[in-house]
Amino acid sequence: MTVFSEDRPRDAVRRPAVLVSWDGESLPLALVHQDAPPEFDWILFDYTGRQASGARTLRGQPMTVLAAKTECKGEIFKHLSDHLAATAEAVEAVEADGPWPEYVGIIDDDILISVAQINTALHLARCERLDVFSPSLSHDSPYSHQWMRHQPNRIYREVDWVEVMMPFYRGDLFMAARAYYQDNISSWGLDRFLIPALQQLRGQTRTALLDAVMASHRRPVTSGGKVYRNGRTAWQERQILRQASLALIAREAPALRESPWYHRTFVQRETPNKWIRWKRRAARVVAAWLDESS
Repeated sequence: MTVFSEDRPRDAVRRPAVLVSWDGESLPLALVHQDAPPEFDWILFDYTGRQASGARTLRGQPMTVLAAKTECKGEIFKHLSDHLAATAEAVEAVEADGPWPEYVGIIDDDILISVAQINTALHLARCERLDVFSPSLSHDSPYSHQWMRHQPNRIYREVDWVEVMMPFYRGDLFMAARAYYQDNISSWGLDRFLIPALQQLRGQTRTALLDAVMASHRRPVTSGGKVYRNGRTAWQERQILRQASLALIAREAPALRESPWYHRTFVQRETPNKWIRWKRRAARVVAAWLDESS
């Protein structure tokens, strides 16, 4: 029997890491209510590159500051994975899947959430043995995906993927995608195609939205039309990662191409007919009406 204690080194289960982005100037963790001791390690990412990287104490919390001037969230994935890899190399802890945190969370700086909610999300993930999960989204939040919005009277619901607004991944799964972070600026395609494909290949397919934990998005959703310094738009990066995911499946597990998951991910939802498009438009109108009348 394995016995865990607070004094035992974290070799079997490593403390989760939660990254929150920051503009390097305003109050750090401004939208994170400090209502409980964190059951995870803080990483604060200054996406303007103003701050010096290193260990800091901010708002009474020990945390690691990472700083680099970035264009969009995909680069945060890259810098975080590079940091975790460098940390692992520095401590010379070599394990089968690497000495990664139990879970890695990446939360945008415009997400209103509390420390207690993050602790609860991690607790639920352990109880349900989740590999990828996200809090659900309040109905007064700007959103891209209707299904990410909160549904009452349930703890969680299984989904095929969660978007990159506030995702949590098993540490080894997050690091398994490291090579694909290197040339993706927008993060488009990482959530929708690459991570789910790696989950299938690695047998880490437990993915859920946590309705027991509801967060709020406080800024408008940005479009995918911006051209980044690599000459691509977010949509073009999405298509590149879609093709990379298809190639990965064809090479590593071609039998998956006959699975319902593959059909939902790469066929059905990528080739909507006129009836599906009409239903989606109608659903948006009904959802808006319900929100206004509630």
